Amino acid sequence: MKTLKIFSTVAKDQVMRRSKTKIVCTLGPASRSIKMIEKLLRAELSVARFNFSHGSYEYHQETLDNYRVAMERTGILCAVMLDTKGPEIRTGFLKDGKPIKLAKNQEITITTDYSIEGDQTMISMSYKKMVKDVKPGSIILCSDGEISLNLIICDKEHGLVHCCCENFAVLGERKNVNLPGVVVDLPTLTEKYKEDIFEWGIPNKITLSLSPLF
Repeated sequence: MKTLKIFSTVAKDQVMRRSKTKIVCTLGPASRSIKMIEKLLRAELSVARFNFSHGSYEYHQETLDNYRVAMERTGILCAVMLDTKGPEIRTGFLKDGKPIKLAKNQEITITTDYSIEGDQTMISMSYKKMVKDVKPGSIILCSDGEISLNLIICDKEHGLVHCCCENFAVLGERKNVNLPGVVVDLPTLTEKYKEDIFEWGIPNKITLSLSPLF
């Protein structure tokens, strides 16, 4: 009962302050200890984000347990966000698993055959409908936007896209891909999303959940 009274007092105080800016922090390897979470709470953390694109249920459960201990110790309430692995496009594997160097103005071909191991002349991407959805002049961003590819030719017959690299960069395996301005035809509610919600989110009474969309 004492803990609940503390929580109630702190919650009322937080409402009275009515801060207009919220702080969302991802709890990862460097921020998941009880001690570190206590520091974050005292620094007015608003929402703790759990990134389900990485980590096992056991890993996230341990983090959540630490989070709740930290809230109890500090008497500070904070929301929990479950950020699920939504629909995504990724580059494929590379020959010998080695990153490739891309030069500015270098031409490179993209195939939608995900079994192809890429090299400096061709890489694969996981989106089968890419050739139908993009067009000459489209931009393809890889690795959190670090690599920008300008589309030159779409070869729909062979499922190939020919591009020109707009900057010097190094591409590793399985990097994320974004298609600005393209309506991507991927399922919004994936099986992984449902599993994360029903197997972990609901049992742990998570405040809210998100699934990234294109």
